[in-house]
Amino acid sequence: MKKIKLGTSKHFSVTKGKPSVTTVFLFVLLIIYTLVLFIPVIWSIYASLADSYTFGDVFDPQYPNLSKTLALSFDNFKFAWEELTITVQVNGVRETFDTIGLLGNSILYSTISALSFTICPVIVAYATSRFKYGFSKIIYAFVVVAMSLPIVGNMASEIQMLHNLGMFDTIISMVILRFNFLSIYFLILHAQFSSIPNDYSEAAKVDGASNLRIMLQVVIPQSLNTIVTVFILSFITYWNDYQIPLLYLPSYPTAAYGIHNFIYNPDSAMATVPHQMAVAVLLTLPIVIVFIVFNKRLRVSVAMGGIKS
Repeated sequence: MKKIKLGTSKHFSVTKGKPSVTTVFLFVLLIIYTLVLFIPVIWSIYASLADSYTFGDVFDPQYPNLSKTLALSFDNFKFAWEELTITVQVNGVRETFDTIGLLGNSILYSTISALSFTICPVIVAYATSRFKYGFSKIIYAFVVVAMSLPIVGNMASEIQMLHNLGMFDTIISMVILRFNFLSIYFLILHAQFSSIPNDYSEAAKVDGASNLRIMLQVVIPQSLNTIVTVFILSFITYWNDYQIPLLYLPSYPTAAYGIHNFIYNPDSAMATVPHQMAVAVLLTLPIVIVFIVFNKRLRVSVAMGGIKS
């Protein structure tokens, strides 16, 4: 029998040719697309550092003077930190939230909502993927159908329900409303749990482990990257949400609502573009910090299984 040595036979040799015209075109197109995405970010940071008095002269819509040099400083961030306030009525008493208070409300609302929105799909996806009953297939089909049907007018009914239960304008109401599995994350977690071989669960059962212990100590640790990614993406979504807290939690104004109020404030000092950009950049920093801390987990593809047999 003729032996073929790796690296010497033509069957195993790898030749590196010149990239095709299509590859070069796609590469250049992706570079241009990336630059287009970065330009607004760079401009926002530059505008947030620019002098608010001369910014209007340089970037005047009718007579721009781009040759004029703008002085850069952190005065806009100081102004934004001091002026970013929201005043609300709490039990008949006017209460003012400063920047720290708005950030605290945003962290509380985003964390509670993201935890509730992550835990429920994890439980339901585990049950439907590991226990192959007919009802499991019905739940899976129900999620697919529910995601394709638009729900119109549910806010008014939810607010009325919370008023009747005495839970309106409370944090616990967000835990209840977010505790559902009707989202794309259920399908992702279902695929993740299905990709884990049953050999681990059967070995744990032989050792006397219960179904709850198998879920917490066997299956979930193998899917931790996907679960953490779902939580982080949910946290970012709720951090940018200002409509739901404004309607359901009027006594807990968030930083997103603070940005909205700051931008549309009739005060001319707050209406300048540098001040608005400073507020936007300031309240985006927590998300940037979250991305830096969990960068490795965010890069893990949520569509891949953790272990394959």
